[in-house]
Amino acid sequence: MRAAGVESCLPELADDGDVEVIDAADLALAAQAAKAPSAVVCNDFALHDAERMLVVTGPNHGGKTTLARTFGQLHHIAALGLPVGARSARVVFPDRILTHFERAENIDNQRGKLQDDLVRMRAIVEAATARSLVVMNEVFSSTSLDDAVWLGQRMMVRLRDIGCRCIFVTFLDELAGFDAHTVSLVAQVDVADPTVRTFKVVRRDADGKAYARALAQRYRVTREALRERIAR
Repeated sequence: MRAAGVESCLPELADDGDVEVIDAADLALAAQAAKAPSAVVCNDFALHDAERMLVVTGPNHGGKTTLARTFGQLHHIAALGLPVGARSARVVFPDRILTHFERAENIDNQRGKLQDDLVRMRAIVEAATARSLVVMNEVFSSTSLDDAVWLGQRMMVRLRDIGCRCIFVTFLDELAGFDAHTVSLVAQVDVADPTVRTFKVVRRDADGKAYARALAQRYRVTREALRERIAR
């Protein structure tokens, strides 16, 4: 891990209170980088006082999912009593870690993508306690923007009422400022060239640009795509 620029520490484990992690890295990514060798970008995250939810927005391939994976991975390794990939870490000991990541539709269960998301989310809500950790990546991406926001907010209300600690990766900037329990994190791009990802994720308000860019790419109406079509 040192070859990839990742430090390690024995984390402080607590039954309750703040979560604060400095210079954390995804160990699977660091293991790949160590063979190259190349440096891994490390990130910080924290939940203070009544804060319970980290909502991560930003451009595609900007490090959002990697941070969510790091968040869950670090808590799991800390709960095993092992050193974690971070310069310093204080985490809450979870009773369970519940995850929702994108997966292909299963033709055997006769459920569409949205129904499958709802079934999986219900199982998470029913299993979660105030001591649980929830890690979610791009939930409700198969429905319309308005419906995804409505469903996402309903889900956040349920998890807030339970009191568990969560991290959500989403294109929905509306969820980033949900309530006082929510912390907005944004994946950064290079100031001089917005197409270059820095893989740094910082604590600040969502800027509303990531989802618009994603839609433009999906329907091929970005500046580059339009110029290419006009040239033909």
